[in-house]
Amino acid sequence: MNDNLNDMALFAAVVQHQGFTAAARALGVSKSLLSRRIDALETRLGVRLLQRTSRHFSVTSTGECYAIECQKLLQQAQTAQQVIDDLQQNPSGLLRVCTPVMMAEMIVAPLMTGFLTRFPAITLELLAINRSVDLLEENFDVTIHSHSEPLEDSGLYRKPLGTLNYVLVASPSFIAALPAPPSVDQLSYLPTLARKTPWAGSQWELVHPQEGTRKVSLTPRLISNNLLVLHQAAVDGMGIALLPEMACKQSLHEGKLTSLLPDWQTQPSSISALYASHKGQSPALRVFLDFLSEKLHGAM
Repeated sequence: MNDNLNDMALFAAVVQHQGFTAAARALGVSKSLLSRRIDALETRLGVRLLQRTSRHFSVTSTGECYAIECQKLLQQAQTAQQVIDDLQQNPSGLLRVCTPVMMAEMIVAPLMTGFLTRFPAITLELLAINRSVDLLEENFDVTIHSHSEPLEDSGLYRKPLGTLNYVLVASPSFIAALPAPPSVDQLSYLPTLARKTPWAGSQWELVHPQEGTRKVSLTPRLISNNLLVLHQAAVDGMGIALLPEMACKQSLHEGKLTSLLPDWQTQPSSISALYASHKGQSPALRVFLDFLSEKLHGAM
């Protein structure tokens, strides 16, 4: 089929340029190659399209009719290519994204106004789901996850987007009420705001560049599986929280929160996008992943 279409395009060019020499020059191919391809086309069709000798060139009546249809086909192909080019330049359509609730609220949602402003023709459907999702079965384009361990092999393509750092924070009023700035050992005896997950909740594992790793047992005043709850409690002076730096960046900037023990941090988590197909990636998905990578690159 491809050979047929290519030969039809070559034939249309020969008719348009009224000869092999001019057509070969316009197409950037040799005259002998062009002649062989037209011969092959006529053999396949079983008709004579051109009359040519060393001194004469003309298009048969059959060739004239065939050339018209070839030109229509080429115009349709150019129109189809233009559609793809336009989508590449101006991505549009519906993009369905799913992500765990925490990731949606604290990481992805704050970036979406910028994305939709940059790509006004894209409609974004962002669903926060705390369960395993089958992208193909549920018709999602991509899912975004944070993870400290390598992801299991799911057969999906993975694009690393960035790194998520956690920082110790508390409100200025909470810190002012302490008799002295706390040490890492004193965290066990101070009110803390703990995140409840299947793998954590009773202790923080903190790392110092010189002092190494320290496991800190917690005396939590509030336990929640929702980082927005913990963030608000920290702002309200209820205790010390361990939060994603990106999630509390604005509160730190506005002075609602203050960083504690900045040299003590957790091991960073990775942020990854998972999607079903690399080869068939839509322009909307491509620019979405590029946008997230741009905003989330490096450590946050």
